[in-house]
Amino acid sequence: MLIDAFHDLYNLTFRIENAFLNLIKIPAILRLMILSLANFCIPLLFSIKTGQSNFCLEESGREQVDFVVSLTSFPERIAKVHLVVESLLRQTVIPKKIVLWLSREQFNSLDVLPKKLLDLQGRGLEIHLMPGDLRSYKKYYYLLQDQPDTSFIIVDDDIFYPSTLIENLISTHTQYPNAVCANRCARINSEKPYREWISVKGLALEPCFNLLPTGCGGVLYPSGSLHSDALNEPLFTKICKDADDIWLSNAAYLNNTPTAYTGKNEYLLSVYSIGNVHLHTKNVGESNNDQKIELVKKHYQSTTKANVFNRN
Repeated sequence: MLIDAFHDLYNLTFRIENAFLNLIKIPAILRLMILSLANFCIPLLFSIKTGQSNFCLEESGREQVDFVVSLTSFPERIAKVHLVVESLLRQTVIPKKIVLWLSREQFNSLDVLPKKLLDLQGRGLEIHLMPGDLRSYKKYYYLLQDQPDTSFIIVDDDIFYPSTLIENLISTHTQYPNAVCANRCARINSEKPYREWISVKGLALEPCFNLLPTGCGGVLYPSGSLHSDALNEPLFTKICKDADDIWLSNAAYLNNTPTAYTGKNEYLLSVYSIGNVHLHTKNVGESNNDQKIELVKKHYQSTTKANVFNRN
């Protein structure tokens, strides 16, 4: 698969250990070239007419699991979201549904959405326009409101996902069926700012409580894994706006649900979008995550006497 080939090449550039090549930025230049080429070639491949039965959620001949893949988006990225969904349709293991949640405040009808995105409805994508705008929380909030017992996987809307994304999550879930499973995690350290939390790499880890999953790499939430505060809209919009990773980690911890790391923390290919906005820059670079963590800690210390981020 073309995405996998670019994905592997991209990750190889991070393993270049030659000091001189790193000094003159050769790995960084190679990464930029690979990303640019991927953003040209992958959409071109997707535009070529192929048998739709090969890449849909029905009658595909591939293993299908009882999970919903859920994501959200916004106007600055909507033109390229079909590329993300295409990569999810071409997984080695497929979900029972792929659902895209959008705000009616930003998209007043399906008719304003790109045709390439709408066409994917015939291959298994569901698109729901919801009132209000819960921003990044849309990716799970409405799903759990409607189906509180469902098991789901959240992903971001700006990544060409490799074909084994879901397979890796399901493999870990099979080992640890009661744990949150994540391809990318940060190790929680209450004594340091968020930007200094160490990204977990290397071999898979058994379930524990000091890992914070990040949605970019895909996170699997089994049925019943989250505390009811996951759906406490007045609370999370007040103290943890735009930081759903933090809120979901907190909701799992409150429900005594640990997190298992899959061992698949790899560098991912970004989908280029004009006018793209990255929450990572705001939440990490501008220390917004630290502010949210502090607000969450203060709330639960005052209401339950628990320090929900003291998990060292």
